[in-house]
Amino acid sequence: MVLIVVLGSAVSCTDVFDESQLNQAPEQDLDFDKVFTDYQQFRQYLDYSYYFMPGHLGRMWNSMVAELSDEAEGLGVNVCSSVFNNGAWSGDVIPGIGSNPAANANRELSDMWNDLFKGIRQVNNVIKNIDLVENFPSQKVYERSLGEAYFIRGFLYFELVKRWGGVPLFDRPLELGKDELDVPRNTYEESINFIVEDCNRAAQLLDLENLGGDTGRATKGAALALKSRTLLYAARPLNNPNQDVEKWKAAAAAAWDVINLNQYSLDPDYVNMFFRSDLGNEIIMNRPRPKINFEQGHSDNSNFLVRFIVPQGYDGWMGTAVTQNFVDLYEDSNGFPITNASSNYNPNDPYVNRDPRLKMTVLYNDRYWYSRNTQFYTGGLDYGNTLINPIGYSIAKFWPEAHQRYKGTSTYLNYIYFRYAEVLLNYAEAVNEAYGPDGAHSGAGLTARDATSQVRQRVNQVPIPLVLSSSKETMRERIHNERAIELSFEEQRWYDVLSWNKGVEIFGEENPIKGMKITKNPDDTFIYEPYVYETRVFRPHMNRYPIPNSEIYKSTELEQNPGW
Repeated sequence: MVLIVVLGSAVSCTDVFDESQLNQAPEQDLDFDKVFTDYQQFRQYLDYSYYFMPGHLGRMWNSMVAELSDEAEGLGVNVCSSVFNNGAWSGDVIPGIGSNPAANANRELSDMWNDLFKGIRQVNNVIKNIDLVENFPSQKVYERSLGEAYFIRGFLYFELVKRWGGVPLFDRPLELGKDELDVPRNTYEESINFIVEDCNRAAQLLDLENLGGDTGRATKGAALALKSRTLLYAARPLNNPNQDVEKWKAAAAAAWDVINLNQYSLDPDYVNMFFRSDLGNEIIMNRPRPKINFEQGHSDNSNFLVRFIVPQGYDGWMGTAVTQNFVDLYEDSNGFPITNASSNYNPNDPYVNRDPRLKMTVLYNDRYWYSRNTQFYTGGLDYGNTLINPIGYSIAKFWPEAHQRYKGTSTYLNYIYFRYAEVLLNYAEAVNEAYGPDGAHSGAGLTARDATSQVRQRVNQVPIPLVLSSSKETMRERIHNERAIELSFEEQRWYDVLSWNKGVEIFGEENPIKGMKITKNPDDTFIYEPYVYETRVFRPHMNRYPIPNSEIYKSTELEQNPGW
């Protein structure tokens, strides 16, 4: 039997685990018996399985996932986010890439479906055949390898389920001529149980932490964090319409299991956490990469800053602008929404007295950045002249200030899969729904309010005011908002809103996308005028993705999601 797989030179279990191990070439035919008898070849085969985990903020070619949500607006050429924003996405598979936005949208639709199932087949090969490998360095390495395989399979299935709901479940590789290949979807509940079981198996086999050279591989904490995220999604309204409180309790318990490891804490430096060369105390799992610069090209994420983040005034293309809608979610410095009567928000000076994370994550007009104050006003350097940004904002979160184009600088920018702040917010959301804002998971002693306060105190933002959070319902609103701010632009908001079954409310016609028109006066003051930039289309059935029609047409068993 021959396997077709991309592999490179042999690596030991203690070599640095980075992006280069996930983009190995050339493609070659590997003898099945050799892959699953020789540890070095087996290790490469398992390492390549990580490649199938989505791990690139620019993975949609010319759009960020943030552009699908109310976080951002895509301004680049042929952005595929417009296909989602105008409601034109579907199960059709459009050929091509680059100049066709609908074809580029495949990256999040049909390509994603196919790649996730390819990865599942790969790790199923590992799980089925791992015992054929006779020269593992140790029993511990054997157990970790098996744990990694269970983790990756669970992760890939979660990525499917969060988009499509229940999917066909495969616990082993299917064989042509032996197995029935046309199979129906499993239920959502069955799919969640399958993922949770994989997480449990992985957690039993994996270590709390890996050696420095193995940063990026799965750990016990990563397996439990995946379980926490999975059960949180399962408890949310889209997937739990009857609001079964036991599902919220299960989600709270899963988040507490991570917290109770006492392995993680919040990084005191929120800004630079994203540019670390290691995990630090907060990052539970990431995809390590070499340092990036401002050169063109998709390899190793190197064009991400130019293409998506950096305004024209700083020599970038800035294809992604932060919306006024999202900027408005940042509270005032006293913890009140800026629309609240008690807020100290000043519309004539809109960026003072705000949640400190606004300045940490968003570039707005007239703030100092690198060598000058930003100019997002009409006619300003960062408004642009050929690459126009009419929205008035760009992302600061993934751009270290000292890292500038044509300056010979480089930076780390590792894709974060799980970090401790998310786990605290998972816990807060689940505990609030199960026990109320001042309740706690049994035996935990940590309330929903306590968990949110920890996250906010890290950046010196006040706790959520009691007057805004005295009930489960009012606290829910603030926790949702806290997730938006803390996890901004990290590929969380879009999927959070879908699973809350609030896509129509937040992404639809009743909540049009706004920008900020900024005019500079002769006396160097500014006039700030919010305006409607775009009205998007979002229908109730869009809270779940369409299965690729190519899969539906060739199957007699696979059912499309309703509405598609």
